[in-house]
Amino acid sequence: MRLFIKTLLFTFLPIQLMAQHNILFMSAKEIAAKIRNKEVTSYEVVSAYLQQIDAQNGIFNAVVLVDKENALRQAKLADEAIKNGDNLGRLHGVPITIKDNYLTQGLTTTSGYEPLQNHIPTKDAELVKLLKSEGAIIIGKTNLSVLAMDMQTDNAVFGKTNNAWDISRTSGGSSGGCAVALATGMTPLSFGNDLAGSIRLPAAYCGVYGFKPTFGVVSLQGIQTDPKEKTNGLKSLAVAGPLARNIDDLQLAMDIIAQSTNTDKKLIPIDRCTDTIDIKQMKIAWTDEFGNVPVDNEIKKAIQDYVSKLEKSGAMVVKITPAIDFHLAWKTWGSFVGMQGGYKTSNFAKWIGNPFIKGVLKDVPMHQNVVKPTSVEKYMEALNIQDSLITQMENFLDNFDVFICPVSSVKAFPHHKPTKKLGNFNIYNNPIEVNKELMHYYMATQAYTTPFTLTENPVLSMPISLSKDSLPIGVQVIGKRYSDFRLLKIGKVLDDYAEKFKYPLE
Repeated sequence: MRLFIKTLLFTFLPIQLMAQHNILFMSAKEIAAKIRNKEVTSYEVVSAYLQQIDAQNGIFNAVVLVDKENALRQAKLADEAIKNGDNLGRLHGVPITIKDNYLTQGLTTTSGYEPLQNHIPTKDAELVKLLKSEGAIIIGKTNLSVLAMDMQTDNAVFGKTNNAWDISRTSGGSSGGCAVALATGMTPLSFGNDLAGSIRLPAAYCGVYGFKPTFGVVSLQGIQTDPKEKTNGLKSLAVAGPLARNIDDLQLAMDIIAQSTNTDKKLIPIDRCTDTIDIKQMKIAWTDEFGNVPVDNEIKKAIQDYVSKLEKSGAMVVKITPAIDFHLAWKTWGSFVGMQGGYKTSNFAKWIGNPFIKGVLKDVPMHQNVVKPTSVEKYMEALNIQDSLITQMENFLDNFDVFICPVSSVKAFPHHKPTKKLGNFNIYNNPIEVNKELMHYYMATQAYTTPFTLTENPVLSMPISLSKDSLPIGVQVIGKRYSDFRLLKIGKVLDDYAEKFKYPLE
């Protein structure tokens, strides 16, 4: 499949794009420097990415809106500014893509939801404002699951996004369009959001890098939710963050978006970190499995081999799991999602639906509380449990620089059809195979990500190798809360010991 895709690229690639092909897989940081130094024009860069989208997006369906005319106009303005000696910012003239649930002024924002398919916002999300203030040019919006609430990227408005390594497989979700656009050279930098692993899972399945910041350090204002809900009920857990093809670009992106704006002063300022990181001074906790949730044997072997390299390089590595109750963490995560995301649903309606959900999700602890009747008392209980689990995780990380673990039980799996729909959302009761045993869809995709959403830790999702069938294998690297920039510095050191590979179209 990979060879077939690469053959398609060179069969249909325009000659002028082949001449600029090396631009497509450069880092955003390097592209910005080349534009500033007049080695390449913004117009040339933007044109190259637009041509790549035109040539490849029909296969992968990662980019659902292309703002071609405006992007080229902005590129010309960026080049004029360079000629005049002006510099508009750290992403001056650099094309980027944005997940299609961020408000973008004058550009359709659908959240993959049919009632929003003609919705054109009159303002930008705070994250988008910050990126534009640094000179970034939005060339397109990327695909997602309906209202960003699935671990695959598919919706009735735009259809499904195909994995960059094998188009018969999922890209992950809900930020799958971001990850595939990066892995196919359709963007150098993209921005998604994460509640259950929506940045981390697509990054792992597509072989790119994704970063889930500490909760509360990047603005969530301007994420489009169901228009029937005038208030966004998700007031905890969810975060906004970048995806890229390297850690330098994640660092640059975070430095731009992790700051308050005049219209969002609630954010927590975090240290940019000037530490020097030495592999020989590092203490690394790791595991290849926790909570009695099986992990694909090839993923486990890849993690073991990777950690062995770290140990041989002088790091102190300890195979250990945080002493937290993962079952309780999963259930509490579900309590927050049910209480906040379903705040408009009456307890009577939840009571009616609860027997149905109990049958479908009896083996999925993170979803058992999503539709249960609730109360203020139960919400207070959930807050207290979260506080306790945060403390336990922070105490664990007092003894280590990072904790390394799987992203999910499986690699990118074949496109998986839902059993049925409940309102706007897909319900899955068809299992996924893990080591020739059947596992519930949600356990296979969410069990390893949701605990660290609940504990609010920053998490780097990074690729470490390719499987025998040329599918990416990634890990989560978890740091203490508010240590986001130190975690990225550590990740940059750890990345030196990961297996390096080229993307299918590179």
